[in-house]
Amino acid sequence: MKVHHLHRNARAAARGFGLIELMVSLTLGLLVVGAAIMLLLSARQTNGSTDNLSRVQESVRTSYDLMTRELREAGGTPCDAALLTSNVLSNAQGATPDWWATWGEAVRGFGGTDAFAGAAFGTAVGQRVSGTGAISLRYGVALDNIDVVSHNTGTKTFTANVANHGLAVGDLMMVCNYRQASIFQVTAVNLSSGTFTHATGSGTPGNCGGGLGLPVLCTATGSTYQFTAGSMLARFNASGWYIGNNGRPETGGRSLYRVTRLGPEEVADGVRDMTLTYLVNGATDYVAASAVSDWSTVISVRMELTFETADVQASVAASAASARLRRTVAFTMNLRNLQS
Repeated sequence: MKVHHLHRNARAAARGFGLIELMVSLTLGLLVVGAAIMLLLSARQTNGSTDNLSRVQESVRTSYDLMTRELREAGGTPCDAALLTSNVLSNAQGATPDWWATWGEAVRGFGGTDAFAGAAFGTAVGQRVSGTGAISLRYGVALDNIDVVSHNTGTKTFTANVANHGLAVGDLMMVCNYRQASIFQVTAVNLSSGTFTHATGSGTPGNCGGGLGLPVLCTATGSTYQFTAGSMLARFNASGWYIGNNGRPETGGRSLYRVTRLGPEEVADGVRDMTLTYLVNGATDYVAASAVSDWSTVISVRMELTFETADVQASVAASAASARLRRTVAFTMNLRNLQS
């Protein structure tokens, strides 16, 4: 009996798993593997979405910081923005001056179908996307540590209070005092003597006249005006902001661009649209660019920027596998230099 019992236990141990046990084990194993794969895919999708949203947030910060910085400066000068201004830049003359060369409008908005000379509508890289807004800004960045010691109108030479003033040939400058302002291009510098000139006949765009007075006369002598000691200096800036094609359709194809006289530069990718509205002094509601008749009365700008992720998000909608996550961010900026 004892020997028989031992043989029976040995046969049971040698028998192994049956078909049913094997199928149950395989099923349980598949469930575990499937659950692990689902967790992996979910984590991957979550990480992808988080990364895409982080990129969007970075684009939001970059766009906001750079645009609001220039909006705050719009219309600013070291003196009074309402001063009579002599602009002797060659590209500011004639019936159709270059958009960046004129002083006039500190802020100028363009609706989705309004042409902006700084960026034509088109599909090429850097060209403006039709149906999106644009804005141009002008201002003078004051050189707080540099001012005029003397101005020789005969030699068209300024002497600064600092010898190594840091100005360079080709810089666009604004000089002003309590009576008037002038915009010109620096044509020569001497960092030993602290001088710089505003002569004619050289540079791009160059000065059409040698004098900085009014009225502007495009001659070697021009209208003479001598800026007194203590006159203030600033760098003259003109820029435009718009939505342009970036040449990367696989990631959405659009970016926020900034354009100056030197051409366009991509600022932040993933910016799909920009809508701008404006508050006129004395009004209570923001209006579109087409409703503004006098841009000198605009005191605030409201911007709505639509951002989108670079990568396709299949989870956005079951029927839209090619959709990208989008976020619209709105912010308002008071134009401090144009407040009455």
